Amino acid sequence: MPNAPASVSQASPGHPPIMSVGHITMENIAKFTSGAKQYFIYKAVAANAHVSHVSFCFDNPHVAAWIDANNAVLTALTFDTFILQLRAKFLSASWFLEYGKCIASAQHDTPFADWSAAKQQANQAVASVPNLFMDDAHLHLFMCILMHDNLLAEYNTKNTSAEAGQSGLLNNIVNLDDWCTAVGHINDGWCTRKDREHKSYLRQLKALGNLSSNTSVPSALIASNSRLQSSQPFQKQARSYTLPLTVDERNLLAANKGCTACRKVFLPTDHKCAYKEKPLPFGLVPTITQAHVDKIWDDLKLVAQQEGGS
Repeated sequence: MPNAPASVSQASPGHPPIMSVGHITMENIAKFTSGAKQYFIYKAVAANAHVSHVSFCFDNPHVAAWIDANNAVLTALTFDTFILQLRAKFLSASWFLEYGKCIASAQHDTPFADWSAAKQQANQAVASVPNLFMDDAHLHLFMCILMHDNLLAEYNTKNTSAEAGQSGLLNNIVNLDDWCTAVGHINDGWCTRKDREHKSYLRQLKALGNLSSNTSVPSALIASNSRLQSSQPFQKQARSYTLPLTVDERNLLAANKGCTACRKVFLPTDHKCAYKEKPLPFGLVPTITQAHVDKIWDDLKLVAQQEGGS
């Protein structure tokens, strides 16, 4: 596969790295660079001999031909300059765009640890691109803006509580790795709590047994359903909560124990909506249609039947 990325292998620190045939990317260049520098230290290779020691380590015929044709010039360079020349010659002119997309991507459903690690790796890959590279402080701020809404809510709660610890507020953690670790713990705690609530919800469904369209849903189940709905991210739409409800939407909410402020259905009679006094975030609104309500009800029946048969 000619478009498959090249791989970098190294038998031991005492052997130079070998880059296989394949598409050259920033990742395999970085891996090759790291392995070569480890080899130089282990073998105490003189600085003026660095390039000559790795010039034969590329299986890619285009790279090998380029080195052969310019051997005298390239082997006279420092290793770092040689790597810059390699990148300029064999990386596409827009190689940094994919890294820029990664840096600018929102978390969505990706685990925070994976998402933050990918962002830091992409940021390091564009260290030579001034308009893309960010220092730790700016990357920290960028991740705060792009993290999942539910995680951000948990983060803001921890950030202003005594649970932040003796070091103070989470925003005062200067080291980016330490900050990512702290936020990762918050993310794990939120996921654990959501999973625990979901299991409790399923247990109540199992106890309820098979549902029918005339079944009265117990208040405890409705309360559990309300919590689960609040833990799910709203679907992004083109309008905001500030727009008035249509007549059909109001009728659907009224007929299905819904709230006209938060737009959730099957809520307890004593439901107190915080959004009656505080508008919901702009651009976030669940879809209120008959199909939406029917799907929730069908899901309740399906899960109850599955749990009742297990």
